[in-house]
Amino acid sequence: MRAVLSVLAGLLAIVAAGAALADPPSSTLSHVKERGKLLCGVNGELPGFSFVDERKEAIGFEAEFCKAVAAATLGDARKVQYVPLSIGRRFDALRAGTVDVLLRNSTITLERTVKTGVVDAATIYLDAQAFAVPKALGIASLEQLAGRPICVLKGTPHARNIRNWFRSRDPGFTPVFFETQREMYAAFYAGKCDAVTQDISALSATLIESGTADRYAIIRELVGLAPLGAFVRTGDDQWFNIVRWTFNALLEAESAGISSETAELMRRAGRPNDRRLLGIPDDDGALLGLSGDWAYNVIKQVGNYGEIYERSLGSGSKWKFPRGVNALWDHGGVLYALPLR
Repeated sequence: MRAVLSVLAGLLAIVAAGAALADPPSSTLSHVKERGKLLCGVNGELPGFSFVDERKEAIGFEAEFCKAVAAATLGDARKVQYVPLSIGRRFDALRAGTVDVLLRNSTITLERTVKTGVVDAATIYLDAQAFAVPKALGIASLEQLAGRPICVLKGTPHARNIRNWFRSRDPGFTPVFFETQREMYAAFYAGKCDAVTQDISALSATLIESGTADRYAIIRELVGLAPLGAFVRTGDDQWFNIVRWTFNALLEAESAGISSETAELMRRAGRPNDRRLLGIPDDDGALLGLSGDWAYNVIKQVGNYGEIYERSLGSGSKWKFPRGVNALWDHGGVLYALPLR
């Protein structure tokens, strides 16, 4: 009987192995192609990063990155469906497959990316946590906020960063937590908090968008750095690499001086490295499971990193944010593309 059971177990193992080989688990890329659109998790209410304009179109820095991934995978930057996600639900939605990629002003941290089912494929923007206060209060430093109510979003590292900052200086602080950005700023404008804290780009853009920015001041001290990431599910190396190298293609194009306006010309008559980035020859795309012109589609349809930045956050936007650390390394910043070859 033992011998019979052993043989049966061996046969079952062979059949199972054969089934696994015959029917491999589908990848994120295959789902995106079958669906014909990219599902991109975003904030949806954050000026400068992802919000709906007067034409009911999603615009902003992170929304543009979604378009870049769609252009790389589907050849069409318009084939994106934006999925607004709350702070509490964003990573669960990614893990569950509700979205293919998460671009929701989310800071990369150890506890978010180790053994959690999600991982950052790229650091797309370098930010830092700051505070805004009503000018009428005359507050000029964080120490003056000791014991005062501070508006904080739940599910972010912000409260912990504040706590650590005050803990080293003895005085405490009084957090007032909110589920959504809209609720938090409504409370702040209504005077229910003496300060509001968020990443400095989100803080500044939201105050400017409100039309009341002249009533508030941003305190100069920063309590934490906030590298914002493009997140994907773990276990799909191909998709991880597609998102990662799409970001690097944006940086490489800016560094090489290739823009949406010059991509066609550079593809025909550029330097060998420029032409290779743009798909001539077209063998690099095969490494990612994409068409040879994947990077050309990204740059032609969406632009390079600098173009995306300038129209979303920089000189071409109402925010006028300087590039700062988000400039290329040879222009005063710290960004540079990983070698594509």
